[in-house]
Amino acid sequence: MITKKQITNAGKILLTSKSNAEIDIAMNLINEWRANHMYPLNVMKNSLIRLMKKHRIIPVLISQRLKRLVSIEYKLDLNVNMGLGGMQDIGGYRAVLKDTRDLMKIKNLLIQKNSSHKLLKINDYVDNPKPSGYRSIHFIYTYSSKIEKYNGLRIELQIRTKLQHNWATAVETAGIITNTSLKSSQGPDEWLEFFKTVSSLFAIQEGLPVLEEHRSLSQVELMLMCESQTSKLRVVEILKALRISVNHIESTKFTGEYYLIHVKVQKKSVNIRSYKKRHLALASEEYLNIEKSLQYNKEDAVVLVSSSSIKSLKKAYPSYFLDTSEFITMLENINIKCKKLITQDSPNILS
Repeated sequence: MITKKQITNAGKILLTSKSNAEIDIAMNLINEWRANHMYPLNVMKNSLIRLMKKHRIIPVLISQRLKRLVSIEYKLDLNVNMGLGGMQDIGGYRAVLKDTRDLMKIKNLLIQKNSSHKLLKINDYVDNPKPSGYRSIHFIYTYSSKIEKYNGLRIELQIRTKLQHNWATAVETAGIITNTSLKSSQGPDEWLEFFKTVSSLFAIQEGLPVLEEHRSLSQVELMLMCESQTSKLRVVEILKALRISVNHIESTKFTGEYYLIHVKVQKKSVNIRSYKKRHLALASEEYLNIEKSLQYNKEDAVVLVSSSSIKSLKKAYPSYFLDTSEFITMLENINIKCKKLITQDSPNILS
């Protein structure tokens, strides 16, 4: 049984130790603890699927993942008072809904649902978005189990709309490009401002409040800002150029429930390995080995996820294929309409 104190100490070693041997031991312990979250994730994801089916809510997608080591390190470094044992999103699953109506419906169902797993808190970043423009609703649970290694683990569920998911995907992809955490408001100011503008425009389309700093601006003014920022940063050109083609991957027969995705940004390539459920320990071990090899290569990215097929994998994790096609389409539509309608101020130009 790995204790919370052991994990918190391992997190401190990861950030402060100068000994490679110490760091290696800490990483192995963290990886074992991280892998323990996969079973609770499967249980809770399946429970969510049943709830949606019962109430006839059809999600755009449902996915789950184990948090990347580089993301763990970044979060610990950013929150100096946070111990790794208290981190809430080591195991995370997500439901993407078609619109805000379905989003609010499932939110209310989850609040009312009786569960053996304790709901610790809800962070609503839809009505109260983060300063970066990020919108999603997070449910933090403590998993209850008679099996000691699973009992007490914290699991995070994120629910958001398809439009919010497209925005978040673009932010994560741009973060890989700029080698920063744009979603945490860390990175080049011009990219941060661009995504804030788009977040407010998307909010208008969904009937949600814009960011506080944009409340004095009209929709047309926001569209003009977006068009200018898009052009200056060459957003469309950059995102299109980095897109990785996965046609050959989709034609390959992968048989497994877990996928290890390794993105090589400079080579514009992605390596994928699939594993059966019974081989989770092997998948977790190889996940850690690649992470160790990337300690001094912050451009590449690797993540271990669960998916029913390679096509649904790409749909659930487009940022790991540097694929922002849907975001680009939305952005191009905004800029086309901006050029046509800059003299108008209709109630909702984006409709």
